[in-house]
Amino acid sequence: MRVRDPSGRRREVTRTSPLKLDSRGHPVPDRTGQRALDAVLAAAITITADDDGELSATTTVAQLWARYRDYLIAQGRTQGTIARYGHVATLFDAAFGGRQLLEVTTATIERFLTEVGHARGPSNMRTGRTVLSGMFRYAVRKGPLEVNPVREAQTPKNIEPKGRTGGAANLTIDELRFILSAVRTSQAPCPRTPSKAERARGTPVTSDPPTVAEYCARTDLADMMALYAATGLRRSQMLGLVWTDIDIAAQTLRPTGKLVRIPGQGLIRIAKTDAPKNHTGTIALPEFAMEILKRRKAAFADWRQTSPLDPQIEEPDLVFPSTLWTLRDPQNVGHSWQRVREALGLPDTITPHSFRHAVATILDDAGISARVTADVLGHTDPAVTQRFYMARGHPHKAAADVLNRAVTGQSQPTSATDVARLGISATARRKRRSSAGKSRPQRPPSALAHRHTFEPRQVNWGRRRAVENRPELRILWS
Repeated sequence: MRVRDPSGRRREVTRTSPLKLDSRGHPVPDRTGQRALDAVLAAAITITADDDGELSATTTVAQLWARYRDYLIAQGRTQGTIARYGHVATLFDAAFGGRQLLEVTTATIERFLTEVGHARGPSNMRTGRTVLSGMFRYAVRKGPLEVNPVREAQTPKNIEPKGRTGGAANLTIDELRFILSAVRTSQAPCPRTPSKAERARGTPVTSDPPTVAEYCARTDLADMMALYAATGLRRSQMLGLVWTDIDIAAQTLRPTGKLVRIPGQGLIRIAKTDAPKNHTGTIALPEFAMEILKRRKAAFADWRQTSPLDPQIEEPDLVFPSTLWTLRDPQNVGHSWQRVREALGLPDTITPHSFRHAVATILDDAGISARVTADVLGHTDPAVTQRFYMARGHPHKAAADVLNRAVTGQSQPTSATDVARLGISATARRKRRSSAGKSRPQRPPSALAHRHTFEPRQVNWGRRRAVENRPELRILWS
């Protein structure tokens, strides 16, 4: 048999029938040559297989995931992404992980994604499609496949979501002001949520709950909510802020790290500035944020006297540390906010990420460009800011003002507030002011000589006299 080796050259492969003995120890002749054929086919597969560890036609889906996972780690994907993809991998490993790559068809992928969608919701179904598409795209690049079977797979559109969906809700300015005021002054009771065991036993919570303001002061939530509204940072970035990120004199903030949870290591702060969700950029801070940070930095000196830092613990100088000056768990912050949210009667769709959406919407309503807003939120692509963060569907008073002026002929806006609402840039305003008192330059006589001349329009004087005699028609004639 002639086969092609990994170098592309054809080789002659021959094998003799392997020895086979019967029950008495006598050799059994290979009269049909089947044993020799099996031996030469096995040798051909070994020769044509890649010697450098690349994928082959006999690679299983489980083996492909192992190779693809190593590839993702080499590409610098975050541990959270690897863990989320690994959860999906356990699902398709149980469904068809033992199949070879050529045995996986588009129908297999569609059936699996449909089952995942009905069992775990459309979000997990989309994640499963993302993982499988990347895996088989990797297999196409490495050679054993010519077509990605996931590319043509169709997912059902009528699957009901599981649990809360839609992401973080948008906050209006009134809602934002209410929250920032309530976390400091609200006297509403803020009881804790009973645990699962307490709910199962039906045990009531008998302790007197603190007020919302007391609980926020005790859990250090009030300043954090205000800085959410001032910066639009993500929760992992907010809890990873250190004092060296803040320039008090210049009133700027440059986040350099975020908190991540790595299996086997726990909660750590990473300072990877090129991560998609930790884009490093300088943010100008508003005045109310600077007042909070200055007051907080001054109070830290007193806090360190009453609760000194353990010298054996090496932790960064965090802006929002735990009570032991260590990293603060984002999940604990989420549970604390959930308790405050329920006490204030807010919907469960309002999360700390809602403040990020609110920042984008406020800047958009003020006429700030999408590029500037993307710089504030740390997005590399302004299209992401416009598509996912700026609120849509609310009434625009500026648009009504433009239509009113166009129809009624009223003068253009003169106040700075109206100009900002209409989105007129400062450069356009300067050009408009500079050209307001200038007359149009006259053309030279040579240019006027070449202009086309037209016959004067014939006026129907009888009709004009009729219009002048009827004042109600003058507007139509003018």
